[in-house]
Amino acid sequence: KRNIIFIMNYQEALAYIYSFSDYERGGPYTRNREENLARESRLLELLGNPQNCYTSTLIAGTKGKGSTAAFIERVLREAGLRTGLYTQPDLHTFRERMRVNGHLISEDEVADLLPEVRAAAEGMRERHEFDPLNTYQVATALAFLYFCRQQIQHAVLEVGLGGRLDATNVTQPLVSVITSISYDHMEVLGDTLTQIATEKAGIIKPNGIVVTSAQSPEALLAIASVSQRQHARLVRVGSAEAKDLAQSEVEAGMLPALSCRYRLEKRSQQSQHFTVETPERLYTGLEITLAGQHQLENATAALAALDMLRQQGIAWDEQALRAGLRNTRWPARIDVVGHNPTIIVDGAHNADSMEKVVQALRASFTMHRLIVVLGLMRDKDLAGIARALASVDVVVLTQVQNPRTATIEQMQAAFAEYAPQVELHTAENSNLALDKAVILSTAKDLICATGSLYLAGEALRWAAARGDKTAAATIESVDH
Repeated sequence: KRNIIFIMNYQEALAYIYSFSDYERGGPYTRNREENLARESRLLELLGNPQNCYTSTLIAGTKGKGSTAAFIERVLREAGLRTGLYTQPDLHTFRERMRVNGHLISEDEVADLLPEVRAAAEGMRERHEFDPLNTYQVATALAFLYFCRQQIQHAVLEVGLGGRLDATNVTQPLVSVITSISYDHMEVLGDTLTQIATEKAGIIKPNGIVVTSAQSPEALLAIASVSQRQHARLVRVGSAEAKDLAQSEVEAGMLPALSCRYRLEKRSQQSQHFTVETPERLYTGLEITLAGQHQLENATAALAALDMLRQQGIAWDEQALRAGLRNTRWPARIDVVGHNPTIIVDGAHNADSMEKVVQALRASFTMHRLIVVLGLMRDKDLAGIARALASVDVVVLTQVQNPRTATIEQMQAAFAEYAPQVELHTAENSNLALDKAVILSTAKDLICATGSLYLAGEALRWAAARGDKTAAATIESVDH
C-alpha cells in the first residue's frame, strides 16, 4: 500500500488526538483494557520504538505522582541532564503534558510529529490490529517520539491511570515509584486498597527497583507481594516523626523498614525546610516551595528515587539536589493566587487528598473562615469528599466545563447527608462561583478552589484575568 502523508496544523492535530475514545472527558472505558499494553507496544513498534532512545523513571500512585515527577525532573535538569517530563492531565493546554528541559512542546512540534503517529495508527486500523486506540495512547506515543527526536537523556513519566495496563508501562524504567495510595477510579482499578495497589504495582519490573511512599499496611503488602514476585528491591519512604503504620508488618518480616525518613524543620507560607535521612547520609536544610506535609513525603520519595538512579549511573550532586527541590514549581498544588482574602487553588480530587489539603491550609495559613469553591467529577467519592469538608465554614458548589462533571444537585445531596452543618451556596460555573466566594468573604478569610485539576485550571485563568501574576505564570496558552 502507498504511504499516506498527513499534513495538519496544531488545531487539526488536537482534533485528531481527541477524536479517539477519551476516558478523561467521556468517563467509562470503551476498549478492552487487557489489550492496552499490546496495543501501545504495536503503535510504538511502528514508530521505531522511540521509548528505547533514553532511560526513564516511571511514577504511579493515587496522589502526589505529578509533584514527585516534577521534583525528580528538576533535580536531574539542575545536574545538567537533558530531560523529558510527561504528565497529565493538563491545566490549560495539551502541550503541558510533554516538556523537554522544562519547555512545553510547541504547537509546530505537535503538528509536525503527529502525522507520523497518525500514519502508524491508521495502518493498525486498516489491518484491524486490536481495538481502536484511545486518546491517551496516541498522546503517549507522541510524547515518546518527541523525547526521542529531542535526544533527551532521561524521561520522567507519570502514569495516567493505574499502572499495570497504562500506556506508559511499555517502558523499562531504571526505577519505578509508587506514591500515596487511596481510593480513586474504583470502577476501573477495584474497590479495595489491595486491588488498587496491585494495579499500580504493575509498573514494577523483573529484578527492578521500586520506591514507595504509600503508608497503608494493606497497600504496602500488595506492593511487597508484587515486588517479591518480580524479585524487585522495595525501598520505603516515610516520616521520622509519625509512627510507621506498618511497623507490626515490618516486625513480622512481611515488609522492609522505612529507609528514607523526613522531618520538618520549619514551615512558612512561602516554603518548607526539612531533613531527610537516607541509608547513606543525612541531608539537612532542604527546601521546597510547595506547601503541605504531603509535599515533604513527595520530595523524599523523589530523593529516594534519585538515589536509586545514581546507583545506576544517572549522576547528580548535592548542589543539584538542593537547587532542584527549591526551584520546583508545580501549579495548582496549594497555589496562592490572591490576597485579602487569601485565594488558593489546589487540584485535590478525592476524599483523602481533600482531608490533607484542609489540614495543610490550617497548618500553613491563618484565617478567620475557610471558604471552599468546589467542582467535582461525578465518578468521585462525593460522600467521602463532603465528609472531608465537614469542618469548613462555607462551600460554593459549581460545575466544571467537562462532560464528567458532577451536577450541583448530586453534590448538594452529598453535603445534605454527610456535612449538613456547612453553609452551602451554588453557582452555575467556576467564574461565578469564585466571584460569589469573594463577595461572601472578608479580608481575613481564606478561599480555596479545589475538587479537580479541571476546576483548578479554570480558577487559575480566573485569577490571571484579575491580574494575579502567579496564576498568569502558569498559562502559556489555552486550548480548552
